[in-house]
Order: sequence, then structure tokens, then C-alpha cells
Amino acid sequence: MKITIWTKSPPKIAAIEEAIKNNPYFKDKDIEIIPNKVESWISDMPTSIEENMEWAKNRAINTSKIVDADFYIWMEWWTSYIWEKTYLFWVVYILNNNWEWHFGFSNMMEVPKVFHDRIYVNKEELWPVLTEITWVEWASKKTWAFWAWSDDILTRKDQFMFAFNSAIPAFFNKYYKI
Repeated sequence: MKITIWTKSPPKIAAIEEAIKNNPYFKDKDIEIIPNKVESWISDMPTSIEENMEWAKNRAINTSKIVDADFYIWMEWWTSYIWEKTYLFWVVYILNNNWEWHFGFSNMMEVPKVFHDRIYVNKEELWPVLTEITWVEWASKKTWAFWAWSDDILTRKDQFMFAFNSAIPAFFNKYYKI
């Protein structure tokens, strides 16, 4: 079974590999994971669920045009302003070779006010702000915000796995087939 993912990021690849390895739907299957990068035609910092979902869908569809696979996966973070606060979570979009698709989401975590103000009020990108405030060079690539804001309780890898495991049952579970 071939699974292509829109990323060449080692943490994202490792998260999907682990999620697949521990998922009963893929037990005893020979899995080939193919990292890939394609365009989305959406902002590099989506700030709405709709924009992020469109980004995910575009990348999965664009990947399907260049790689023949059983599943096409895209995953990324996004923030959303809800009830006077901002929340961060991850979204995974999975498209299969029959053009069925499903989204999965990680848990939501409130964004600390200082980050909210810098991202939404000052319109700054999260990556440099995270590095500046945490004093961890390339914090977004090494630890990511969930880790920094949860004192290492929630990791980037955890969030990818939660989101993947929220999306994949719809392809296999009998209740989605009724």
C-alpha cells in the first residue's frame, strides 16, 4: 500500500509512520510512505478552518496528480479565533484513490495572550515569534508550540497522530459505509 504525504519534515513523517504502525486498519500491510511537496495556492499562515481545509485539500489533490498512491495525506497546524481567544490545533486531510476524503483534527489548545497579540494584532508569523519568546532557535522546527505551551505534555508528534487517527476510521469503519 502506498501512502504519500505532503511533507518532507522528519517529525511529520515519523508521526504518520507511528500512527500507521499502531493503527489496526494497517496491521499486516506492507506500507510505503512517500514524502512529497506541492503547492496549495493558499497563504502560508492560514487563520481560519476554511482556509486551512482548502489548503489541505489542494495539496492532497495536487500530490495525487504526480504520485500514484492509495492514500494522499496532508497535515498542518492552524489557529482560530473563538470566543475572544485563539486556539491552535492540527488538521489532517486524507484523500484515497477513489476520491473519498476525510478530515481529522487534534485537540485544541489555547494560545497564550502574548502570542495571540503578536499573531492577530501585530500580524506577525508564529515561527519567529515562537523562537524569540521561547529562546529556542528554530523552535517551530524543533519543539513546536504545543510542546512549549504545555511544558512538554503535548508534542507536535502527538497532535499529528491524534488528527490522523481522527480521520482514518471514516475510510474503514462499518458505520461510515451504511
